[in-house]
Amino acid sequence: MPENQTCPSCGGARGTDKVEASVELDEQGQLVPKQRSVWSPCGLCHGQGTVVVG
Repeated sequence: MPENQTCPSCGGARGTDKVEASVELDEQGQLVPKQRSVWSPCGLCHGQGTVVVG
């Protein structure tokens, strides 16, 4: 019989924080590197935290 188990890929965390890098213009028109953290859902469980086994 199928049962839900903790996702082996994310360990039940539903996803991960990733760093996204870009280059933007500041007020003076200079290029400035920027980094921001974005949350990305797990590719295996699609953000559910569990998978169906069986």
